[in-house]
Amino acid sequence: MNNEKLTVRQMTMWFILYQLGSAFLVLPSNLASIAKQDAWLSLFLVIAFQAVMVLLYAGIARQLNGVPFEQYMQTLLGKWFGRMFLLLFSLMYPFLILNLVLRDLGDFITTVIMPETPMESIFVLMLGAVIYVVYCGVGTIGRAAELLFFLVMLLLAVGYIPLISSAKFSNLLPVFEFGWKPIVHATFTNIAFPFIESVLFLYFASHMSKPDKWKKIVLKSSMVAGGLFLIVTIIVISVLSQGVVSTLSFSSYFAVRTISFSDFFERFEVAVSVIWFIAIFFRMSLLMYVSAKGLSAVFQLKDYRSLLIPLGLITYVLAGEVWPNTAALHTTFRIWPYYAMIFGIICPVLIWITGQIKKTAS
Repeated sequence: MNNEKLTVRQMTMWFILYQLGSAFLVLPSNLASIAKQDAWLSLFLVIAFQAVMVLLYAGIARQLNGVPFEQYMQTLLGKWFGRMFLLLFSLMYPFLILNLVLRDLGDFITTVIMPETPMESIFVLMLGAVIYVVYCGVGTIGRAAELLFFLVMLLLAVGYIPLISSAKFSNLLPVFEFGWKPIVHATFTNIAFPFIESVLFLYFASHMSKPDKWKKIVLKSSMVAGGLFLIVTIIVISVLSQGVVSTLSFSSYFAVRTISFSDFFERFEVAVSVIWFIAIFFRMSLLMYVSAKGLSAVFQLKDYRSLLIPLGLITYVLAGEVWPNTAALHTTFRIWPYYAMIFGIICPVLIWITGQIKKTAS
């Protein structure tokens, strides 16, 4: 089965949907809880920092020279150290995020939409779809992203443009009331989720004949996702106020519930749910693919597809156990930025430096 080809357009759209993923619903609340009404300002710093990180990732992409990332790591670090790195990296970053995302989806549906639905049934349905599409190949996922991307953009417009009429932009004032410190703190949180996860896009660098083309794809997808986060955050805070936004887990969803024109033009939170389901699907697909590719290299398997069902079964079990209650979830959010930066910043820096040293030595 040879369906591993992606076009520039497909890869860009997939990466944008990946970054929207879980962050779309929870990001305004996370930022407002730290930076209050200045939450939107932190996104400018996030976008600037991400542009710098893309340069680092592009440097690694040039070192790959067309070789798949998982193979390059074994060449760079040696057979055994390379496999050990891939094992730890795959299990502790993309696979862990996969479990967190699935649990986040289950919490949203059972809390907001269908409270009487068993969370396990949601896990089965989503994992079944993700395993199937990843088994079909990244080419299939790319074509699906190409098809559904414009639907997501349309639903975003339909869901949030009507909110502008009820927005009170005075809710964004006063600017810098609490100084730069909370803005920088919020930036720190947002960088870790979801932007530096773009290190995982290195698994797709070998799809591009030229590394600079891959760099433009990642940079463009990050700028588009960052711009959408900025617009949604401004609108949500303007409509609900930072005090309300910071207390809601899914503020982007609840903001759309306020739309009501003559009891006819309303109930657009359904559109937001559809956006999130689509984005989560593509987010989980990429995480499952990257996890399977990394682990298949560790265990020297000819085809990563043989790991999809085992990984799906493990995810089904672990997703229900990753956090026992809401208090544990909040603790996870506080710790996550420090944890994620090990894999999204420290590891790439070390990989790039090691690659430069080896290149100089040779």
